[in-house]
Parts: sequence; structure tokens; C-alpha cells
Amino acid sequence: MIRIPAYLEIAQWALLAALALLVIAAFRQLGRMIAGQAAPQELGPPVGSSAAPLAYARPGDETVRRLTPGDGRPVLLAFADPTCPSCEQLVGVLGALQAAGELDGLRVLVLISDPPSYLAISEVFSSTGVEVGRPVRRDGLDSYRASATPVLVAIDAAGVVRAAGSVVREPQVRAFAQACLLPPPEAELAISAADTKGERAP
Repeated sequence: MIRIPAYLEIAQWALLAALALLVIAAFRQLGRMIAGQAAPQELGPPVGSSAAPLAYARPGDETVRRLTPGDGRPVLLAFADPTCPSCEQLVGVLGALQAAGELDGLRVLVLISDPPSYLAISEVFSSTGVEVGRPVRRDGLDSYRASATPVLVAIDAAGVVRAAGSVVREPQVRAFAQACLLPPPEAELAISAADTKGERAP
């Protein structure tokens, strides 16, 4: 009978232990990914927090502009990309509401992460009339938690986040716009009323 050297047996058990740890780590990572996909409410800054200022430039214009929440004008801020169909839907709704005068008094801004040249492939982004820009610095950007798009953020005149999340349909977008202008309790009621209609993004 052939005897396996002791050092080979030890190496075999060590290899099995390493493989077991890799499998456990892979399952934990998969669990985190699934949890992240199942929790769209984690997109966007926390409601009630202070919105961070951002620097951005418009496509084709190197002039650095600033979004400064709390300057006395409410802001409806969208993070969206022209390569994202749901983002096109959101930007289309924003454009329609703006053209209808329903967003009067609000500053409406769409920030993209795609290269500006990508705007040419989306008729919605290039013709909607909504201001579009691209962040030029990461200062404050991470606080908006826009790791996936679309994300819509409603910011009141004092610079406080009143609503945030991944929404695309008109009733929900309209509720976010109202939340920019209403006192906190009424803003929460407006968002809740829109939620009961099942208007969250699919």
C-alpha cells in the first residue's frame, strides 16, 4: 500500500480549507449584491440631510458652474445617463413638466456620468430643454449616493433633501417637485400619496 507523505496530506487539507473560505466569501459577496439590488431606497442622500454643493460643466462648454443648495431656490436634481432607458423616461417627464410650467420656481438640473458625446445618441437628452451637465470634481458627489441611475433628488430652498430615490414616472416626479416647495410634514405626505399609486420605478 502506498503511503501519502504527511506533508502532502497537510497541503491537501490546507487547500480544501482555502477553497471553503473562497466559497463562503463568494456567497457573502453575492448576498451583498442581491441586497443592494433589492434596496433602491439606498440610492440618493438621506432625507433630511443637507445637500452638498457640486461643480459641473455643460456639454461643449468648459465653464465650471456650481450648484449651491440652500441659496434660496429649490432644486430638482437628477442623476441620469443617455445610455439608460429609464433615465430617458425620467428626463422626458422632467422636460414635459417644465414645458407645462409645473416646475416654475425650481432649478432643474440633470447630471450625467457618460461622456458628453453620448448625448447625441439620445434625442430626449438633446431636445428636452432641461439643463444637462457633467460633474467636473468629485467633491460632494459621493454624498448623493448615485451609484446607479436614475436617481432624483428634491432639495428645498434651505438646501435640505426632502425626497430622494430612483423614480421615473410622472406622478412620482411631480410629487418630488412638490416636496421641494412644501414644509417637511406636507412633503412627506405628498411622497407617500404618490407611493400608494405604485409609481416607483420598475
